[in-house]
Amino acid sequence: MNTHDAPGPDHAPGPAHTAGPDHFAHLATAGRATQAEVMRVPEEAVRSEPGSLSDLATKVVFGDLWNRPGLSVRERRIITLTVLAMLQSHQIHGHLHVKAALDSGDLTEAELREVAVQIAYYAGWPVATSFEWTVDKATGKTSGVEDL
Repeated sequence: MNTHDAPGPDHAPGPAHTAGPDHFAHLATAGRATQAEVMRVPEEAVRSEPGSLSDLATKVVFGDLWNRPGLSVRERRIITLTVLAMLQSHQIHGHLHVKAALDSGDLTEAELREVAVQIAYYAGWPVATSFEWTVDKATGKTSGVEDL
């Protein structure tokens, strides 16, 4: 057996994910309620496999981060939308967050378009244009940009 075949600490046999204590279980209830509120979905729709990435997002991102003092939900939305625009995550997360911002009333279409203008000057026109395209999709408006 050569060294590449030998199991070591990084190559131990067994499942890729082993169940252990859930250090974030105490955040589950608040996380589901906050995720439902922030994302504008029914609370019963917020379900995930324990230990999954989605489960961690519910507990840690929505159960903790979105409930921290110091920033309002509206301010957190603006920051989240800006970061998603920077990452050009308009396909899934950007659209979900833009729609949630509109549905919650935290941001109007005009305010979202102003966010795009702010992004243009600090992150560049292509990033801002992609973000505005996401706003167009969420509001049902058509733009000169085709879905790719």
